[in-house]
Amino acid sequence: MGRIVRSASDDDQDEQGYFRQEGEIGKGSLHAGKAALDGGGGSSGGGKSGGKSKAGDGYLDRVAKYVPAEIVAFFIFVNSILDNATEKPVAAALAGNSADIPAAVKAAIMGVTMAGISVWTVSWTVLIIALLMTPIYLKSMSDSDDKAEAPGTNIVMSMLAFPFWAYAVDALAFRPWHDGALASVMLATFTVISGAIRPGFLAGMSKKKPPGHGKK
Repeated sequence: MGRIVRSASDDDQDEQGYFRQEGEIGKGSLHAGKAALDGGGGSSGGGKSGGKSKAGDGYLDRVAKYVPAEIVAFFIFVNSILDNATEKPVAAALAGNSADIPAAVKAAIMGVTMAGISVWTVSWTVLIIALLMTPIYLKSMSDSDDKAEAPGTNIVMSMLAFPFWAYAVDALAFRPWHDGALASVMLATFTVISGAIRPGFLAGMSKKKPPGHGKK
């Protein structure tokens, strides 16, 4: 099983080149019928071998693969180190009577240094590095099981997902504005939406002809 979300194979496309929607049994049966008439699973003029087509990943598979789990794990590890370094100052800021809690928490974090560098700066640097490493990692993980397709959709969705996960795991960079309930709502909403995004969906939309196109 590849790490990159798979689109449907060529045999799972209709004659106009659009990816079949999940659950379109009729079109699949039509292709199967054509293959049978052409000689029991042979090609139907396109030179494609029957029985070798693979459906794209389903909804739950996409939800799982769009999560940059390995990058999130790296980020959680580094963030825990930074969190330990700022635990007492942040706790003091939260317990204080400041009218602007976010500003007080930010100031507390900025007051802690590592080798003369503010932990606030380090936290944002790690966040940006993890975000930039997401496409590099996913591209390196793409293999023959992913049908050698460019993991463009997977990269875009994983990069969009990372800030949501970073906020959900209480990233130090977002600590002044962190709210546990909001984090849960945001992450759940993104997760539900992300599963509906299929590889090739936008490309298929761009190829669709507008209504009335070609009619005189």
